Amino acid sequence: LKDAVSAVERARHLTQQLLTFAKGGAPVREAVSLPEVVQEVTQFVLRGSGVKCEFRFASDLWTAEVDRGQISQVVQNIILNAKQAMPSGGTVDVGLENETVHGGAHPLLGPGRYLRLVFRDHGCGIPAETLDRIFDPYFTTKKGGTGLGLATVYSIITRHRGHISVESEEGRGTTFTIHIPAAEEAAPPPS
Repeated sequence: LKDAVSAVERARHLTQQLLTFAKGGAPVREAVSLPEVVQEVTQFVLRGSGVKCEFRFASDLWTAEVDRGQISQVVQNIILNAKQAMPSGGTVDVGLENETVHGGAHPLLGPGRYLRLVFRDHGCGIPAETLDRIFDPYFTTKKGGTGLGLATVYSIITRHRGHISVESEEGRGTTFTIHIPAAEEAAPPPS
């Protein structure tokens, strides 16, 4: 029964992903504890695979001002790509820390408080000639891929007034770095 509920949830998330990409669904923001969301989604996606995850979360994290469902889609797509990049198994490193951006310090972010979320896999990497196209809608190098996963990730992060960047080297792995705006209050919500 638990597996059936999980399958229905995955189908619902895929439908939301398609709708978000197609219609540009505006995020419904609330204060969210990102470690909880990141761990839950990551563990779900990696369950039963040979890929493990190492979490490195700062102890004093701010809450994020995000749409929980949409940020779950972001984590799901990036972790799924990492898992696919390491078909023989491996480790995904996930880090989360606070970062204050001052005026002009980051060319694509306004000044303010952000959470910096980093996903690093040790997989096959992305060829240099395709790296600048990975966020393009319908661009894929995978058999049976839709090319919507990373396009949706980019769209969601942009609509959250955040930023995503990627670094990759063939044979060495890929690192996605995401900046997400922090909520107004600095303390995490009560559990």
